[in-house]
Amino acid sequence: MGLIAVASAKGSPGATTTALLIGALWPRAVIVAECDPHGGDVAARMSASGGGTLDPDRGLLSLAAAGRKNLHAELVPEHTQQVVGGLDVLVGVRVPEQSAGLAHQWGQLGPILAAIPGCDVIADVGRLGAATPQNVMLTAASDLVMVCDDQPSNVVHLRDRMLALEPALRPSSTNGTRIHVLVVTDPRRGRPVKEISDALGRAAAPVTDVHLLARDPKGAGFFAGRVDGRADRTALVRSARPVVAGLSSATEVFFVPRPETDQGAGPAGSAWPGWEKPQLVRQPVDGPSLTSAGGEPR
Repeated sequence: MGLIAVASAKGSPGATTTALLIGALWPRAVIVAECDPHGGDVAARMSASGGGTLDPDRGLLSLAAAGRKNLHAELVPEHTQQVVGGLDVLVGVRVPEQSAGLAHQWGQLGPILAAIPGCDVIADVGRLGAATPQNVMLTAASDLVMVCDDQPSNVVHLRDRMLALEPALRPSSTNGTRIHVLVVTDPRRGRPVKEISDALGRAAAPVTDVHLLARDPKGAGFFAGRVDGRADRTALVRSARPVVAGLSSATEVFFVPRPETDQGAGPAGSAWPGWEKPQLVRQPVDGPSLTSAGGEPR
Protein backbone atom coordinates (compact mmCIF):
# COMPACT_ATOMS: atom_id res chain seq x y z
CA MET A 1 0.00 0.00 0.00
CA GLY A 2 2.37 2.64 -1.25
CA LEU A 3 2.15 5.27 -3.97
CA ILE A 4 5.16 6.19 -6.11
CA ALA A 5 4.63 8.97 -8.66
CA VAL A 6 6.69 9.19 -11.87
CA ALA A 7 6.88 12.56 -13.63
CA SER A 8 8.92 15.00 -15.67
CA ALA A 9 9.38 18.73 -15.49
CA LYS A 10 9.38 19.42 -19.23
CA GLY A 11 7.77 17.15 -21.75
CA SER A 12 7.66 13.51 -20.72
CA PRO A 13 11.06 12.02 -21.60
CA GLY A 14 10.13 8.44 -20.85
CA ALA A 15 7.84 8.94 -17.84
CA THR A 16 5.34 6.35 -19.09
CA THR A 17 8.07 3.91 -20.09
CA THR A 18 9.72 4.40 -16.69
CA ALA A 19 6.47 3.78 -14.81
CA LEU A 20 5.87 0.55 -16.76
CA LEU A 21 9.49 -0.48 -16.23
CA ILE A 22 9.29 0.05 -12.47
CA GLY A 23 6.00 -1.84 -12.36
CA ALA A 24 7.43 -4.78 -14.31
CA LEU A 25 10.38 -5.04 -11.91
CA TRP A 26 8.37 -4.42 -8.73
CA PRO A 27 8.69 -7.32 -6.25
CA ARG A 28 5.20 -6.93 -4.74
CA ALA A 29 1.68 -6.79 -6.15
CA VAL A 30 1.42 -3.55 -8.11
CA ILE A 31 -0.79 -1.46 -10.40
CA VAL A 32 0.59 1.06 -12.88
CA ALA A 33 -1.88 3.97 -13.03
CA GLU A 34 -1.94 6.50 -15.86
CA CYS A 35 -2.72 9.81 -14.18
CA ASP A 36 -1.55 12.24 -16.85
CA PRO A 37 -4.29 14.83 -17.53
CA HIS A 38 -2.72 15.60 -20.91
CA GLY A 39 -3.61 12.10 -22.12
CA GLY A 40 -2.05 8.67 -21.81
CA ASP A 41 -0.99 6.12 -24.39
CA VAL A 42 -0.74 2.77 -22.60
CA ALA A 43 -3.92 1.54 -24.31
CA ALA A 44 -2.43 2.46 -27.68
CA ARG A 45 1.06 1.08 -27.11
CA MET A 46 0.41 -2.14 -25.17
CA SER A 47 -1.58 -5.26 -26.03
CA ALA A 48 -3.87 -6.93 -23.56
CA SER A 49 -2.78 -10.08 -21.79
CA GLY A 50 -3.70 -13.02 -23.97
CA GLY A 51 -3.87 -10.87 -27.09
CA GLY A 52 -6.27 -8.22 -28.28
CA THR A 53 -6.45 -4.57 -27.32
CA LEU A 54 -7.04 -2.76 -24.08
CA ASP A 55 -10.39 -1.05 -23.54
CA PRO A 56 -9.60 2.70 -23.52
CA ASP A 57 -12.83 3.44 -21.66
CA ARG A 58 -12.09 1.14 -18.75
CA GLY A 59 -9.70 2.77 -16.34
CA LEU A 60 -9.43 6.18 -14.73
CA LEU A 61 -12.61 7.51 -16.37
CA SER A 62 -14.76 4.51 -15.46
CA LEU A 63 -13.33 4.59 -11.93
CA ALA A 64 -14.23 8.26 -11.57
CA ALA A 65 -17.75 7.59 -12.84
CA ALA A 66 -18.27 4.61 -10.53
CA GLY A 67 -16.96 6.57 -7.57
CA ARG A 68 -18.73 9.84 -8.25
CA LYS A 69 -20.59 9.59 -4.95
CA ASN A 70 -18.16 7.41 -3.04
CA LEU A 71 -14.68 7.00 -4.50
CA HIS A 72 -12.72 4.50 -2.42
CA ALA A 73 -9.63 2.32 -2.76
CA GLU A 74 -11.43 -1.02 -3.11
CA LEU A 75 -12.98 0.19 -6.38
CA VAL A 76 -9.66 0.61 -8.17
CA PRO A 77 -8.84 -3.05 -9.03
CA GLU A 78 -12.28 -3.40 -10.66
CA HIS A 79 -11.20 -0.88 -13.31
CA THR A 80 -7.73 -2.22 -14.08
CA GLN A 81 -6.71 -4.29 -17.08
CA GLN A 82 -3.79 -6.60 -17.62
CA VAL A 83 -1.25 -5.97 -20.36
CA VAL A 84 0.83 -8.61 -22.08
CA GLY A 85 3.28 -9.89 -19.50
CA GLY A 86 0.79 -9.81 -16.65
CA LEU A 87 1.15 -6.23 -15.39
CA ASP A 88 -2.05 -4.61 -14.10
CA VAL A 89 -2.70 -1.09 -15.42
CA LEU A 90 -5.28 1.61 -14.78
CA VAL A 91 -5.67 3.20 -18.20
CA GLY A 92 -5.81 6.99 -18.20
CA VAL A 93 -7.65 9.59 -20.26
CA ARG A 94 -6.97 9.66 -24.01
CA VAL A 95 -7.14 13.43 -24.55
CA PRO A 96 -6.88 16.47 -22.23
CA GLU A 97 -10.57 17.29 -22.66
CA GLN A 98 -11.54 14.09 -20.86
CA SER A 99 -9.58 15.07 -17.77
CA ALA A 100 -11.93 18.03 -17.22
CA GLY A 101 -14.48 15.55 -15.88
CA LEU A 102 -12.05 14.62 -13.11
CA ALA A 103 -11.64 18.20 -11.90
CA HIS A 104 -13.05 17.54 -8.43
CA GLN A 105 -11.53 14.07 -8.03
CA TRP A 106 -7.81 14.64 -8.60
CA GLY A 107 -7.43 15.49 -4.92
CA GLN A 108 -9.07 12.19 -3.92
CA LEU A 109 -7.03 10.02 -6.28
CA GLY A 110 -3.74 10.28 -4.42
CA PRO A 111 -4.97 9.03 -1.02
CA ILE A 112 -7.10 6.35 -2.70
CA LEU A 113 -4.26 4.96 -4.82
CA ALA A 114 -2.05 4.94 -1.73
CA ALA A 115 -4.57 2.83 0.19
CA ILE A 116 -5.39 -0.10 -2.11
CA PRO A 117 -5.31 -3.22 0.10
CA GLY A 118 -2.33 -5.46 -0.59
CA CYS A 119 -1.12 -3.50 -3.59
CA ASP A 120 1.38 -0.74 -4.38
CA VAL A 121 0.75 1.79 -7.16
CA ILE A 122 3.18 3.35 -9.63
CA ALA A 123 1.44 6.47 -10.98
CA ASP A 124 2.53 8.04 -14.26
CA VAL A 125 1.58 11.69 -13.68
CA GLY A 126 3.24 13.07 -16.82
CA ARG A 127 4.57 16.61 -16.97
CA LEU A 128 4.32 18.70 -13.82
CA GLY A 129 3.64 22.40 -14.21
CA ALA A 130 2.83 25.24 -11.86
CA ALA A 131 -0.89 24.48 -11.85
CA THR A 132 -1.33 21.05 -13.42
CA PRO A 133 -4.29 19.27 -11.76
CA GLN A 134 -2.37 16.12 -10.84
CA ASN A 135 -0.09 18.13 -8.53
CA VAL A 136 -2.54 17.61 -5.67
CA MET A 137 -1.94 13.85 -5.85
CA LEU A 138 1.72 14.16 -4.99
CA THR A 139 1.35 14.81 -1.27
CA ALA A 140 -0.11 11.29 -0.91
CA ALA A 141 2.95 9.72 -2.55
CA SER A 142 5.82 8.46 -0.44
CA ASP A 143 8.18 9.03 -3.37
CA LEU A 144 8.29 11.14 -6.53
CA VAL A 145 10.55 9.97 -9.36
CA MET A 146 11.48 12.79 -11.75
CA VAL A 147 12.71 11.69 -15.19
CA CYS A 148 14.94 13.98 -17.24
CA ASP A 149 17.46 13.69 -20.03
CA ASP A 150 20.99 15.03 -19.87
CA GLN A 151 20.33 18.30 -21.71
CA PRO A 152 21.22 21.39 -19.59
CA SER A 153 17.96 23.19 -20.43
CA ASN A 154 15.87 20.32 -19.07
CA VAL A 155 17.94 20.22 -15.89
CA VAL A 156 17.08 23.88 -15.29
CA HIS A 157 13.36 23.10 -15.62
CA LEU A 158 13.79 20.14 -13.28
CA ARG A 159 15.55 22.24 -10.64
CA ASP A 160 12.94 24.98 -10.79
CA ARG A 161 10.04 22.54 -10.57
CA MET A 162 11.50 20.74 -7.54
CA LEU A 163 12.09 24.01 -5.72
CA ALA A 164 8.50 25.05 -6.48
CA LEU A 165 7.13 21.74 -5.18
CA GLU A 166 9.23 21.71 -2.01
CA PRO A 167 6.79 23.61 0.28
CA ALA A 168 3.94 21.20 -0.50
CA LEU A 169 5.91 17.95 -0.60
CA ARG A 170 8.24 18.65 2.36
CA PRO A 171 10.80 16.10 1.07
CA SER A 172 13.12 16.56 4.05
CA SER A 173 10.34 15.78 6.52
CA THR A 174 9.79 12.29 7.91
CA ASN A 175 6.26 12.29 6.50
CA GLY A 176 7.12 14.17 3.32
CA THR A 177 7.49 12.96 -0.26
CA ARG A 178 11.04 11.95 -1.16
CA ILE A 179 12.21 13.15 -4.59
CA HIS A 180 14.46 11.00 -6.78
CA VAL A 181 15.92 11.93 -10.16
CA LEU A 182 16.49 9.54 -13.06
CA VAL A 183 18.81 10.88 -15.75
CA VAL A 184 18.25 9.21 -19.12
CA THR A 185 21.66 9.06 -20.75
CA ASP A 186 24.21 6.83 -22.44
CA PRO A 187 24.95 4.02 -19.95
CA ARG A 188 28.64 4.23 -20.86
CA ARG A 189 28.82 7.86 -19.72
CA GLY A 190 28.42 8.49 -16.00
CA ARG A 191 29.66 12.07 -16.10
CA PRO A 192 26.28 13.70 -16.93
CA VAL A 193 24.75 12.10 -13.85
CA LYS A 194 27.41 13.53 -11.56
CA GLU A 195 27.17 16.95 -13.22
CA ILE A 196 23.41 17.05 -12.78
CA SER A 197 23.70 15.81 -9.20
CA ASP A 198 26.26 18.52 -8.44
CA ALA A 199 24.11 21.22 -10.08
CA LEU A 200 21.06 20.22 -8.06
CA GLY A 201 23.16 20.15 -4.91
CA ARG A 202 24.48 23.68 -5.54
CA ALA A 203 20.92 24.92 -6.03
CA ALA A 204 19.84 23.23 -2.78
CA ALA A 205 17.18 21.36 -4.74
CA PRO A 206 15.33 18.95 -2.44
CA VAL A 207 16.47 15.73 -4.11
CA THR A 208 17.16 12.51 -2.21
CA ASP A 209 19.33 10.88 -4.87
CA VAL A 210 20.20 10.87 -8.56
CA HIS A 211 20.34 7.74 -10.71
CA LEU A 212 21.37 6.82 -14.22
CA LEU A 213 18.70 5.27 -16.43
CA ALA A 214 20.11 3.89 -19.67
CA ARG A 215 19.10 5.48 -22.94
CA ASP A 216 18.24 2.23 -24.66
CA PRO A 217 15.74 2.22 -27.57
CA LYS A 218 15.65 -1.58 -27.72
CA GLY A 219 14.88 -1.89 -24.02
CA ALA A 220 12.28 0.88 -24.19
CA GLY A 221 10.64 -0.97 -27.07
CA PHE A 222 9.46 -3.71 -24.71
CA PHE A 223 7.38 -1.10 -22.90
CA ALA A 224 5.97 0.26 -26.14
CA GLY A 225 4.66 -3.10 -27.31
CA ARG A 226 7.68 -4.01 -29.45
CA VAL A 227 9.02 -7.36 -28.28
CA ASP A 228 12.37 -8.43 -29.68
CA GLY A 229 14.68 -10.65 -27.65
CA ARG A 230 14.90 -10.71 -23.85
CA ALA A 231 13.93 -7.63 -21.88
CA ASP A 232 15.93 -8.59 -18.80
CA ARG A 233 19.19 -8.48 -20.77
CA THR A 234 18.73 -4.92 -22.01
CA ALA A 235 20.75 -2.00 -20.69
CA LEU A 236 17.53 -0.26 -19.65
CA VAL A 237 16.45 -3.06 -17.33
CA ARG A 238 19.94 -3.57 -15.93
CA SER A 239 20.20 0.13 -15.06
CA ALA A 240 16.76 0.12 -13.44
CA ARG A 241 17.30 -2.84 -11.11
CA PRO A 242 19.13 -0.97 -8.31
CA VAL A 243 16.68 1.93 -8.60
CA VAL A 244 13.67 -0.34 -8.15
CA ALA A 245 15.40 -2.29 -5.38
CA GLY A 246 15.95 0.92 -3.44
CA LEU A 247 12.42 2.21 -3.98
CA SER A 248 10.76 -1.08 -3.07
CA SER A 249 12.88 -1.44 0.05
CA ALA A 250 12.14 2.13 1.18
CA THR A 251 8.39 1.73 0.65
CA GLU A 252 8.02 -1.75 2.13
CA VAL A 253 7.08 -0.20 5.46
CA PHE A 254 3.82 1.06 3.88
CA PHE A 255 2.80 -2.31 2.46
CA VAL A 256 -0.01 -4.23 4.16
CA PRO A 257 -0.54 -7.71 2.65
CA ARG A 258 -4.01 -8.53 1.38
CA PRO A 259 -5.79 -11.23 3.41
CA GLU A 260 -5.24 -14.63 1.81
CA THR A 261 -8.95 -15.08 1.13
CA ASP A 262 -9.12 -11.87 -0.93
CA GLN A 263 -8.64 -11.57 -4.67
CA GLY A 264 -6.84 -8.50 -5.86
CA ALA A 265 -4.31 -7.01 -8.19
CA GLY A 266 -2.04 -9.37 -10.04
CA PRO A 267 0.98 -11.12 -8.63
CA ALA A 268 4.27 -9.42 -7.99
CA GLY A 269 6.24 -8.69 -11.12
CA SER A 270 5.28 -10.00 -14.54
CA ALA A 271 6.02 -12.63 -17.12
CA TRP A 272 6.96 -10.10 -19.79
CA PRO A 273 7.73 -11.71 -23.16
CA GLY A 274 11.41 -12.50 -23.25
CA TRP A 275 11.56 -11.73 -19.55
CA GLU A 276 13.38 -13.48 -16.77
CA LYS A 277 12.43 -11.68 -13.59
CA PRO A 278 15.56 -10.57 -11.72
CA GLN A 279 16.00 -10.95 -8.00
CA LEU A 280 15.50 -7.49 -6.55
CA VAL A 281 17.82 -7.16 -3.62
CA ARG A 282 19.80 -4.21 -2.38
CA GLN A 283 23.31 -4.33 -3.75
CA PRO A 284 26.20 -1.87 -3.97
CA VAL A 285 26.36 0.05 -7.23
CA ASP A 286 29.67 1.11 -8.74
CA GLY A 287 30.28 4.50 -10.26
CA PRO A 288 27.83 7.37 -10.59
CA SER A 289 24.75 5.32 -11.46
CA LEU A 290 23.44 5.85 -7.94
CA THR A 291 24.52 9.09 -6.31
CA SER A 292 23.37 11.48 -3.66
CA ALA A 293 22.48 15.07 -4.47
CA GLY A 294 26.02 16.02 -3.62
CA GLY A 295 27.43 13.62 -6.19
CA GLU A 296 28.85 11.07 -3.74
CA PRO A 297 27.92 7.39 -3.97
CA ARG A 298 25.22 6.39 -1.52
